[in-house]
Amino acid sequence: MKNFYRLLDLTKIIINEIIDYIASYLGVKKFKVDIVKNLALKSANKNNPQGILDTIDQYAWNKAFLMNIGDEKGLLLEKAIKEKNPENCLELGVYLGYSSIRILRNLHGNSKLTSIEASNKYFEISQKIVSHSGLSNRWKPMKGKAKDVIPSLKEKYDFVFLDHWKDEYLSDLKTIQRQGLLNDKAVIFADNVVLFKMDDYLSYVRNSSTFESKFISTMREYSKTQPDGIEISIFNKDD
Repeated sequence: MKNFYRLLDLTKIIINEIIDYIASYLGVKKFKVDIVKNLALKSANKNNPQGILDTIDQYAWNKAFLMNIGDEKGLLLEKAIKEKNPENCLELGVYLGYSSIRILRNLHGNSKLTSIEASNKYFEISQKIVSHSGLSNRWKPMKGKAKDVIPSLKEKYDFVFLDHWKDEYLSDLKTIQRQGLLNDKAVIFADNVVLFKMDDYLSYVRNSSTFESKFISTMREYSKTQPDGIEISIFNKDD
């Protein structure tokens, strides 16, 4: 029964996203992401990352669901970044640039973040929001589907954040491995592994000697009742 209600909640989210897109496309109302972009740019002072995050979180909690990692899981992402102290980060799935800001504000020295986003609209919005945060000097946004962009990457990464199309987590991680883009002990931080029941991905990282994985139980972003979880995997290069 719990699985039924979880599926029902997820179905409601998907249906609402489709309705929002159709209504916005037909001109009945503004795109939700455009509303949030305008709020972030007008309500939060320039060079104030926390103000931008707060504005987005308040909208998502009080107005309408947003598919960011969210405030509660976002703290776990920031904790993982601080613990790893990576020089080179890769993010798959940018959306509004929310998680990009959470990563960027914890980077030091010459550390940088490369972010890949497939949607033209999200790509443009995220550029404006991250620029407003004052953190874009460490940021390299790239437009395109991850599977098409990854083969063009040349640098190796210490931290990879997965929050794009869920059915592409596993294939994109394997592509990253084949391309030799992971440094030894690189961290793979995967969001929504319970919400979308990502058994294939979890089986791969948990049963391979190449990874050491741990699961963190959470709630879905901007929810107090819907279960979700994060999988954090450490890459062992020599295994």
